[in-house]
Amino acid sequence: MQRVTLILHLSDLHLLGEPREQDAILASLITALEKERARRGRRVDLIAITGDVFDSATIDPRVAVRELEALHKCITRALGDDVPTIVVPGNHDRRRIGLFGPHDESLFRAVREALGARMLIHGCDTPFLAKVVPPAFHAQPLWAIAYDSTYLPHGWLSAGGVVRHEDLLHAAAQIGDAEPDWPLLFLLHHHLVPTPLTDVGPIETHRMHPALCWMLHRVLPVLVAHADREELTMTALGAGTALSTLHDLRRAVLVLHGHKHYATARKLDATEARQGDVLLVSAGSAGTAQRWSPTSPRDTARLWPSFNVIELEGDAITIEAVSFGWKGRSAGETAYRPLVWASREGAKWRLHPIEGAEPHSGPKLIANESRVRLMNARRFGARRWDYECERRVEPNGRGPRRYVETIEGARGALLEPLDRAAPVRATPAQLELGLGALTRYRVDGGVCRSLDEATRVRGAASSPFEWIGLMNRYRARRSRLVLEGLGAHANSAFASTTDLATGQETPLRCHRDVGGDRVVLELDDCPARTLLRVYWPLEA
Repeated sequence: MQRVTLILHLSDLHLLGEPREQDAILASLITALEKERARRGRRVDLIAITGDVFDSATIDPRVAVRELEALHKCITRALGDDVPTIVVPGNHDRRRIGLFGPHDESLFRAVREALGARMLIHGCDTPFLAKVVPPAFHAQPLWAIAYDSTYLPHGWLSAGGVVRHEDLLHAAAQIGDAEPDWPLLFLLHHHLVPTPLTDVGPIETHRMHPALCWMLHRVLPVLVAHADREELTMTALGAGTALSTLHDLRRAVLVLHGHKHYATARKLDATEARQGDVLLVSAGSAGTAQRWSPTSPRDTARLWPSFNVIELEGDAITIEAVSFGWKGRSAGETAYRPLVWASREGAKWRLHPIEGAEPHSGPKLIANESRVRLMNARRFGARRWDYECERRVEPNGRGPRRYVETIEGARGALLEPLDRAAPVRATPAQLELGLGALTRYRVDGGVCRSLDEATRVRGAASSPFEWIGLMNRYRARRSRLVLEGLGAHANSAFASTTDLATGQETPLRCHRDVGGDRVVLELDDCPARTLLRVYWPLEA
């Protein structure tokens, strides 16, 4: 029988960040871990926590130590045994709310001093950033390198990171040619390649002072192109050089990281026979429920918290993301999504096809439908469209008791409910939809009509396309989006579906009326947290 190594990958716990909801999330995490142990029927061999253990470096170290110690005891109890645990820091462990300097290592030093006998706490040896984990610590047939990607001793504003190839070469020299058949596990917080959604999304500013928000979104992009985009703080400085070095270690490399709260996987093939392949796998947040859009109110559709489970059996590897519900009727439920199935051939990873995600077992809908009609704007002339929307949400017997939708629009747009006496509100705004009945509303100035207006609202580097979407918060037997009023632009409309759990956006065929201006987008058995969109080119 081949030896099996089971690794639990946790990331972005953000302990002590959202006390109103985090207790419920962490309790559900423990429940999900208990279910996972029962499901697999064996113990976990290693726990890897890849940063953002805490929400801010300014947390009282005594409180932080108590919180992590208590959680770690609950985790190991759920897994049935004391488990070797490796912890690396994230930007939130070094800076105030992960963004504001100066760089501060005191929190992690206090944690290592208090808990270093129970866990390998890395990140207290700067300016040396890489540590080869002694194989005796985990007793598994693999090499592990813990890396501190948070080292930014200068700069008052950044969530980014750095990877220095000299540190990797130093670690590689310590490993040498020992146990050449072992794969290499590389643990860090920041990305080595861009991740979907984050590579174009704006930096989240909902926790910042309004003056700083204005500076970040209005001033910095004038001085530095795309300075308000998250990608500048996501992929680590030096990532390209680091990847080349990882290839040249001549081993099959598995990179585990966190930072942006999406579970994704990519494989980078070596280009030379002597080099090794690199698998890059990120974990979602195990301690927060990630909002699907940085510009939306916090109670819009949110991703379930999640963790990854890596199973190494001989030369085979499987990686699965496990998401868990944490409130309401979804509490205690889990959903499973395979990320990787591969075989190791020397220093190469050979991928095998995997099936799609197992559907969420939470509330389901019979139908989720939206009919949108574009019309001439009352306040913005030819620069924008107003639109009226008819929404119908048809739950099944286990569907949600209420359905609250977030209505978004271009800056300055107004939401006007049409079925009830309700005040007109600025977007983004929330509107409760009737279940099993039509809900109608109008969005005044909701979408841009001209390219000049889109440039004025979103900036000169914005896309020359506009879109209307339908968000599917729950799994739906049928999801349908109808867009009317496009006129001649209906002939050039196109569509997509986005899995918000991964950021993967996939083209989707839409139907157009011959000679008409209606575009129809339909998707049967639509998964939860899926966004349907119809795009069209803006008028020059």
